[in-house]
Amino acid sequence: MGNKTFLYIGAALLILIGICLFVYGILSVIGSTASAGNSSWLGFGIVFALTGAAFLGSGIFLIVRSQAKGQAGGGGDNITYKIDLPSQTKVEQLKCSSCGGGLKAENVKMIAGAPTVECPFCGTTYQLTEEPKW
Repeated sequence: MGNKTFLYIGAALLILIGICLFVYGILSVIGSTASAGNSSWLGFGIVFALTGAAFLGSGIFLIVRSQAKGQAGGGGDNITYKIDLPSQTKVEQLKCSSCGGGLKAENVKMIAGAPTVECPFCGTTYQLTEEPKW
């Protein structure tokens, strides 16, 4: 499970506890201010209501924060590399060095900062190297 899942579970627990405390506090305030109620519970009711409101606010904050974090950061490991090639560059078909099968762009992955190829035909995995131009 990812960090976002834990944030949502934590937020749900905070909201659930907050609702319970808030409702209990409001009911205590209403009960203590009724004509036959015991006014000694008024302070406790207010404290419970405020604590419940704080839990609710914290849960809502976690949900908003996790969604904002997902939008701003992208949340994934997708990295796009842009390569500026000279105007006279000739693009050749990339072939597996082991079996000679034609490779596609999706067969090339960046692993530990180096371009690595996994051949779909023979299963060979190797690191791409650039041959000298001279």
